Amino acid sequence: MSLKIIQEEKLNNPILILSFYGWSDAGYAASSAIRYLIKDSNAHKIAKIDSNNFMNFSQTRPKVLMKNNKRQIQWPDSSFYAIKRPNHKNDLLVFLGHEPNFMWNDFFNVAYEFCQKQEIIAAISLGALLAEVSHKDDTKIFGNSNNPILTDDIIFPLATTNVYEGPTGMMGLFTGNLVTEALPHGSIWANIPYYLNSITNPKATEAILKQLDMILTLELNLDEINKLSSKFNNYLEGILKSHPDITKINDKLELLKNLPNSDDIISDLEDYYNELFDGE
Repeated sequence: MSLKIIQEEKLNNPILILSFYGWSDAGYAASSAIRYLIKDSNAHKIAKIDSNNFMNFSQTRPKVLMKNNKRQIQWPDSSFYAIKRPNHKNDLLVFLGHEPNFMWNDFFNVAYEFCQKQEIIAAISLGALLAEVSHKDDTKIFGNSNNPILTDDIIFPLATTNVYEGPTGMMGLFTGNLVTEALPHGSIWANIPYYLNSITNPKATEAILKQLDMILTLELNLDEINKLSSKFNNYLEGILKSHPDITKINDKLELLKNLPNSDDIISDLEDYYNELFDGE
């Protein structure tokens, strides 16, 4: 069996919150947001997808841990967590996955079958990507939705249409299939400075959590991630002082902010060509 039930749990009209390590997790911002949510909400693990059939362990390696003076292997399994919310209409089903190396469609089917058994009514995915932005600016949050009305009581504010074309990851396949199944879905994405691609970014994690908290009224205690974010900013400023090349990058990014909007340029060009060829 690819799915192992750890604890039977009956959730009330659950909303799925999901993220994946890997392609859609720049700066580990999205996966860290899920982990913070799990910890702050006292979520408990109820199921996991066995990684053995889906992962290349030479690329995503298991970890050795010491517990009670004994060595244990921690496999890169993908897990479901339950968050009960007795004072709300919707419980939460939280999924944190490792992007599989093999059989993506089978992986989705295993995960989605469990989601169906839990009778999820909507989904919110969390992601982060590299962009030409400066670490000095506030983290830009954006997203899209196939239906701005996630539930009768929850309106998704980032309701632009997803028009992305290009390479994708497991997150793209997973959420695309959710849309095909006509499940209301919204995505929350954070922009990560491309020159900080290999370090954990708590500033972006905090921005994602604030947006998620606003949408779902989670009442999260964000003090810990706020402190980490402040330390992160101070750490960056200290490190980057000895890297003048990064300062040059930031100066160029500031110049890019003052460039005209590309849509405006296209619109002006269209007007120009319409006037140019009007007389023909």
